[in-house]
Amino acid sequence: MTNAQDIVSAFMRALEAKDFTGAASLLADDFYFSGSMSRSLGKDQFIKFFQELAAGIPNLTFHTHDVRDIEDNSEGDRVEASLQITGRQENAINLYMLSLPIIPQMGRSVSLSPEQWQFVVRNNLIAAIDAQPAAGAGIAELLHQLGVDAMMLG
Repeated sequence: MTNAQDIVSAFMRALEAKDFTGAASLLADDFYFSGSMSRSLGKDQFIKFFQELAAGIPNLTFHTHDVRDIEDNSEGDRVEASLQITGRQENAINLYMLSLPIIPQMGRSVSLSPEQWQFVVRNNLIAAIDAQPAAGAGIAELLHQLGVDAMMLG
């Protein structure tokens, strides 16, 4: 496993363990997440999003596997990982950074389709994550499975 793969694996383990301080320490200050939301999220927004999601879905799991190098270029080392997000909503979820009202506790389970996340690792930090669009995956599908009307996503 390359160092970039190790960094991505450690980051995903930290997210799954709800170690948001540890996860944030593996992100570059100019980090951005794109691909599965209507807008990109910066480092603080990304961490806050997953903190809020995990507060509502305490057993949020990423099922990360098949972490592999895809290319190295001037941007940094590119690593791809397969993941599938699952969990059961046990508490209300406040995703205010998406301009959504609080999602009440509905006790619903979510099981998204497998998806690919591509990571750019530069200077031993994750500089970017691009969630590759996949049917049945992404934030819109997660919200749909929680019963949030797609019209609210604006």
